[in-house]
Amino acid sequence: MSKTAIFGTLAAGAGLTAMVLALMGSASPYVTVAQAKTHSQENLHLAGDIIKPSLMVRPREGTVRFDLKDDKGDIIPVVYKGNAPANMGEATRVVAVGKVENGTFQSHKLLLKCPSKYEGTEKPGAKG
Repeated sequence: MSKTAIFGTLAAGAGLTAMVLALMGSASPYVTVAQAKTHSQENLHLAGDIIKPSLMVRPREGTVRFDLKDDKGDIIPVVYKGNAPANMGEATRVVAVGKVENGTFQSHKLLLKCPSKYEGTEKPGAKG
């Protein structure tokens, strides 16, 4: 194998390694409330249930506020700046993307999980 081929192979390997490390560094991890409170990253994914009585949509302010309960039972207030998603009222679960500031999860993106309108309509014994 020539020196040029060896150098080319090493350079390609180094470039591939750099790309993988860059992607891993920019990945947005899913976290619990407790973990979110200890991270300084800005694109944390916090999944949980919307506590319905806490939901406040304020169109004039351009904010949506609610309490989120994660799968471990921890609760944190969430503030989303932007227009409420169209199906916000039906949503049961949410993934809020953002970071914790002063004890509140400041979200710049909401991913909603709504119950299917067909949920519970399947007849017993029916096969899908």
